[in-house]
Amino acid sequence: MKLFVLTFLLLAAVFIHSINSQQYVVGCYFTNWAQHRQGLGRFLPSHIDPSLCTHLYYAFANIDITNRSPSPFEVNDVKPSPSTSPVIVNDVVKPGSNGRLNGQLKPPIKQPPPMSMYEQFNILKHKNPQMKTLLSLGGASVNATQFRTIFEPDKIRRDFIRNTIKYLRNYKFDGLDLDWEFPETESDRRIFSLLVRDYRLEFQNEAFLTDRSRLLLTAAVAAYRPKIEAGYDIKEIAPYLDYINLMAYDYHGSWNTHTGFNSPLYARSSEKGDKRLLNQQATVDTWIDGGCSPSKLVLGLGMYGRTFKLKQKKNPDTKPYGPSKGAGLPGNYTASNGFLSYYEICELIKKQKWHTEYDKEQQVPYAYKDDQWVSFDNQESIEKKCHYVASKRLAGAMIWSLDFDDFNGAFCGQGKYPLLTTVKKTLDSLQGPTTPIRIHKTTQTTITNHGYLYNYSFFLLLINFIFPIFIYHLI
Repeated sequence: MKLFVLTFLLLAAVFIHSINSQQYVVGCYFTNWAQHRQGLGRFLPSHIDPSLCTHLYYAFANIDITNRSPSPFEVNDVKPSPSTSPVIVNDVVKPGSNGRLNGQLKPPIKQPPPMSMYEQFNILKHKNPQMKTLLSLGGASVNATQFRTIFEPDKIRRDFIRNTIKYLRNYKFDGLDLDWEFPETESDRRIFSLLVRDYRLEFQNEAFLTDRSRLLLTAAVAAYRPKIEAGYDIKEIAPYLDYINLMAYDYHGSWNTHTGFNSPLYARSSEKGDKRLLNQQATVDTWIDGGCSPSKLVLGLGMYGRTFKLKQKKNPDTKPYGPSKGAGLPGNYTASNGFLSYYEICELIKKQKWHTEYDKEQQVPYAYKDDQWVSFDNQESIEKKCHYVASKRLAGAMIWSLDFDDFNGAFCGQGKYPLLTTVKKTLDSLQGPTTPIRIHKTTQTTITNHGYLYNYSFFLLLINFIFPIFIYHLI
């Protein structure tokens, strides 16, 4: 009975959310280790353009098993550091039309005190008050054992969740993004369902008891069907999550013995068996077929490429899925074998004259020179994927990550953030005109949906009053 009541009320919440959605989601991941790159590759919160994102994710927070709480990865996540604080530079009054200075040096501007990275990140909401910031818990460097240890026992899980709420509120985040990479056993599957459910119910409880906006809950999830089916009970977790971020990239890489696309939109006609699952369309279909509403799904877009060393340097096979033998050379800034940021790829194409081609069957570009080969996304493929988002009625798109786009506009000749700007502009253009429902000014509204009448104030009562009370007593 309890499960039935919770399911009914959560479906009501989904209904209210859907009729109030005004724009596509554009989720932007910020990585706190990009601060350590050199030169033009260094990335800080001050580089973020908040006008391009609806949701901003801070990657990552660690799991502190001893204190049962999220914890920072970097010291300056929570402690101010002069080396990573934004700098305000004084300037000179511009010369008048006669060429003579019409003023003096501006009075010295008082430099702000050093701020932590969390502070720099969250003050961006002042520039875009509609944008929400979320803290991503986990990531590839947090192993599955840590997730199991903290989230399997009921008592420890509840303690950790309540400490999470304190942590998010203290550092002024609007929500939590779960990034367990990846649940893979039947036990993991059960644990993940429990933690998603309990996080959502505690978030709802806290909002009711404190009269604050509920903290958002999202998850970054696997893209390959066997991993999805092994790790997630889609029907159980989908109602509790606000959005599900599909990590729809890394389908191919230097771990293969052949070249392949990092993030193809569609399958290749020559692919057979499970190989036909290594594309974004297959990922989306798997989640929808498993019982998730398209309106919860956010398609992940990679702002980077996967590189390969071709098997032969002389007369190599440069076509997709040709033979390869390991990772391509590292980039000047990201310095990782088998991996290049978009701006590093631009530099290779422009300065070293790499040859580029576009694969129309899978809707992605690739580039090569000598025995080096890279699969990536450009403005054309990103635009195609945004149209796919609209055609499937998905919630929107997210990017991994901000620091891999040409955020300075220094490499590609396409302005700042060329890929993210393409995401934002394309999705905005595909969003049809809507008439917002001013629920805060309406006391009694009736809406029509496919011939059925709903009393809107009744749904508001469920979501804002009855729902939290039920949860409070149930847990």
